[in-house]
Amino acid sequence: MAAVMVPAFPMAAATTPRIAVLDWGWAESLLALQVAPLAVAEAPLYGDRVVVPALPGDTIDLGLRSWPNMELLRDLKPDLILAQAGYGVSAARLNEIAPTLALPLYSTERKPLQAADDAIREIAARIGKETAAADYLQHSYARLDAVGRAAKAYDGRPVLIIKFADDRVIDIYGPGGLFDDVLNRIGIANAWDGPTNNWGFATAGLEAIGRYPDARVIIIEPGPSGTLLESALWQSLPAVRAGLVTMIPPTWVFGAFPSAMRFAEVLRHGLGIS
Repeated sequence: MAAVMVPAFPMAAATTPRIAVLDWGWAESLLALQVAPLAVAEAPLYGDRVVVPALPGDTIDLGLRSWPNMELLRDLKPDLILAQAGYGVSAARLNEIAPTLALPLYSTERKPLQAADDAIREIAARIGKETAAADYLQHSYARLDAVGRAAKAYDGRPVLIIKFADDRVIDIYGPGGLFDDVLNRIGIANAWDGPTNNWGFATAGLEAIGRYPDARVIIIEPGPSGTLLESALWQSLPAVRAGLVTMIPPTWVFGAFPSAMRFAEVLRHGLGIS
């Protein structure tokens, strides 16, 4: 899906643009450019799910990402609105409030890491931060390459990346997802070989873990309840019996480039890659 572009608006060099952000991936991308958003949808939850880069404490909460508070958004009179193309309120409607940049991230293209690269460059060009974007991406790719070199010491066991929806249902991340793109970049195999949606995940029961007895299971926190961990069902899983389960801190599964970088680092730490 193509980005929805708008004409550039005049902005004094010394003026911080007032940017309202409806997608956490674009919020973290803006922060990576050292620009603080004026307002972000579901700002209080961002800290729990995305974690870093952190939002300033005075960031205004715009309500739901899928359906923000349109009256508040209008009252804020932002210079620019950042949204994810194809998700939530249409760009046409947002453009009635302020110039809107709606960029694709998770789409039929199924290449979110490249889409995140393209997007941070487009956001930067829109607000005069091209040099900051180039520096950030250069540093990030160099770091991914370093993690990839270090990962050569890993035992080569494929990983199964999961997140618990509840004690019986999990989301499994594979092709089309940001974390799968990161695994490909750093040279670690993804065990999941089933179908995934355009957001890069499949939903399944716990029995899906048992179909990959040789995989190392990576659980994105929050993990399962203590009741499940003590259950016969959980203890019967091959990965659990073999001690091949690793928990990693919360990392935004539908994020952009900063989330990709966080995942690479928490995975490296979780796997004991120095």
